[in-house]
Amino acid sequence: MPAVRNRPKRACFNRNAQLPFQLRLEDFEIAMQDVYDLFYDVNTGLLEKGLERLDDFVRPAIMSGLLSDLLIASLAKHSRVLKQYNYLN
Repeated sequence: MPAVRNRPKRACFNRNAQLPFQLRLEDFEIAMQDVYDLFYDVNTGLLEKGLERLDDFVRPAIMSGLLSDLLIASLAKHSRVLKQYNYLN
């Protein structure tokens, strides 16, 4: 299966959501796009080498943790006031 560059669907965001901490829906959209772009770049490189896509060979628990970490880092980067918590557990 070839790598596909995905985009967040703006119509799927809840425009009536009351977001805390000065967050904007655009912060979430940009964070999602960062993750999509990373997966596209990684998967394209893997496929060029004749390997499987990352999400096809990584265990679900690892993928869940990776997605969480990527989204948290990206959301903190694009947010006006949030900062990433750097202490694990």
